[in-house]
Amino acid sequence: MQGERVTTIDPVTFEVIRHRLLAITDEQGATLAAISGSTHVVEASDYNVGLYLPDGSVAAMGRTILSHASSMAAITRSVIADCTDDPGIGRGDMFLVNDPWKGTVHAQDVGLVAPIFFEGELLAWTGAMCHMVDVGGMTPGSFCIDATDSYQEGLQLPPVKLVEDGTVRSDVWNVVLAHTRMPATVNLDLRALVGANNTAIRAMTALAEKYGAQTVRTVMANLIELSERRLRNRLAKLPDARLHSRAFLDNDGGLGEVYEVDLVLTKRGDTLHFDYSGSSPQVNGYINCARSGMMAGIAAALLPTLAFDAPWNEGLFQPVEVECPEGLICNAARPAAVSGGALEAGWMVEMTAVECLSKLAACSDELLPEAQAAPAGGPDKFVLTGAGENGKRQTYVIMDCLATGGGAYSHRDGAWTQGQHNIERQRISNVEAVEMDSPLLYLWRGLVPDSGGAGRHRGGMSMGAVYAVHRGRDVTALNSAHGWEAPNSTGIFGGYPGAQNTRTVVHGSDVKARLAAGELPNVDELSGERPVMRGRQGQYGLGEHDVLATVPQAGGGWGDPLDRPAADLQADLDLGAITPDAAVRLYGAVLAEGRVAVEETERRRAGLRAERLAWPAEQPLPAAPEGAVRLHPLGDRLAVLSTGEARWIGCACGAVLAPADQPWRRYAARQVGHDVHEVGHATRLSGELELRRYACPACGTLHATDVVRRGADDLDDLRLLEA
Repeated sequence: MQGERVTTIDPVTFEVIRHRLLAITDEQGATLAAISGSTHVVEASDYNVGLYLPDGSVAAMGRTILSHASSMAAITRSVIADCTDDPGIGRGDMFLVNDPWKGTVHAQDVGLVAPIFFEGELLAWTGAMCHMVDVGGMTPGSFCIDATDSYQEGLQLPPVKLVEDGTVRSDVWNVVLAHTRMPATVNLDLRALVGANNTAIRAMTALAEKYGAQTVRTVMANLIELSERRLRNRLAKLPDARLHSRAFLDNDGGLGEVYEVDLVLTKRGDTLHFDYSGSSPQVNGYINCARSGMMAGIAAALLPTLAFDAPWNEGLFQPVEVECPEGLICNAARPAAVSGGALEAGWMVEMTAVECLSKLAACSDELLPEAQAAPAGGPDKFVLTGAGENGKRQTYVIMDCLATGGGAYSHRDGAWTQGQHNIERQRISNVEAVEMDSPLLYLWRGLVPDSGGAGRHRGGMSMGAVYAVHRGRDVTALNSAHGWEAPNSTGIFGGYPGAQNTRTVVHGSDVKARLAAGELPNVDELSGERPVMRGRQGQYGLGEHDVLATVPQAGGGWGDPLDRPAADLQADLDLGAITPDAAVRLYGAVLAEGRVAVEETERRRAGLRAERLAWPAEQPLPAAPEGAVRLHPLGDRLAVLSTGEARWIGCACGAVLAPADQPWRRYAARQVGHDVHEVGHATRLSGELELRRYACPACGTLHATDVVRRGADDLDDLRLLEA
């Protein structure tokens, strides 16, 4: 148990104070957003706030960026450890931190924490954090693609006292502003952080005055105990299992390699053990994350997947153990470059955790609806620098890459433009604001057909955009993305991956002439030079006649695409969610005059399933055991069966696929391919990777679509453990 000794509180008082704590975090967030001038805060909700026990444990948190839940707690603990003796922690103090080895995910995430004293004793801590548009370093926006160590990535402050006894220390404030290319915006961000903390201090003081400090502390401690108990009870009902997920960071345009974030998740009893020891060593590039980034990724996956109905606080981290030696890509040692880590290695930590936790949830009839295919596997950062109509050179971060399609579920399609999985309250760039503030003109913004991963339930569509430079001078763009040659938004239980990041640049186009003639041209129709784009493109110039088009990643599909009902497929065509080509290529449809021909489609799909039966299998199907009964699901087309003495994995068709203590893929029909377009919107696949599809040898139903390194063993993604 964290915090003070728990005493008895009547349920009504408990609920009143619990809701007041959540309301305080909402008030903090509203204060921060009202003061900040940053697009990250105002348009992307890239911030969070919280209240913490005297030891730094999370008692209540805002519901914006979920990854900041563990990050802010780590910052608070760093302040306690580093500043208690010198320079001391007193009433009216606030401490600034943006050091990735002191709790932040990367240096652009700047946190400010403050102790809350009541009647001379420490009542709690409060904190606020936001992503700042620029903190220095080699590149505008501080995503330092070419950095090889952290010293090249701008200002990184360990805990430092920014406010002392209620008075701002202008020396520290000025140090921060001296390191940014956008001092006016960062100045407002700092004021917003101070304002958010002051809001919490006033509100918490009033709460303690009304109910007493001991009562408030006890409610916070009981909330933590409640969340821990709720999660442990849920875990105890799930079967013990070992789950494995591996995600790839393709580094095209950077280091020229493909790196792995590898998770083995072991669930035993009421605990979760996350082991990332199999991940690649840290690299001389900006794609690493420190331990704080790894913990942030785990938190962002765990909270909405298994703790969706519990108060989000420290109690949810008590059943969690994490193993990852320092020096790996997802637990990099100083001075590794980490400025991109939140969107690179840290993002892949979240993706692997979402996959493993979803497959674990899919072992329960009760929790199966909470399991989800992988969401968007990472954004294509778009940072624009240049002088607009007012002649002042500024840096702009365009947030359209956040409008991504969600992963599919067992019972429904993924949501269109759901937004990033780790952003609870998602926003994106406002077209009018971007056009007013930056030297950009939107030619188009809308949903991208075929972007969601194919499946019985498909991933949601992402939003793409096309921009033209307009009335700008000395304009440069920075783009950087993984998911360029590696499908990151993987499907689940046979579903196909969602779209990979796509970017097209046309230099010296005829766009202005076409607009003047009253046309709104398609990108494919424009004349001009089309350079080959790379994932981590870095900075490049954009002129007055240049055009940039982007499509972000989208969520993966759930289940065999050949099982998607013809009526749903027709609705997809009518809505423009998929193209006729995809209906034929991915879903096995037969079209007649643009409509799904139902009987012909069923005959073609039967033929495609029959072709799968000819795929080779490593092991023949075992003899069907007698008297097998269903124990629990394994997704919604596989199940775990029991004969009393042994457990088996069975297909919905009635075939027994494999013994439950062996990797079931050995018994499946397997097909290996290298053309990623066979399974989705994408057209590029790294030469280091391949696609493997696994189907039931008895009925041809597709049960897995994996992206693996060439020559690697088949993935053993879920193994039930002996009780």
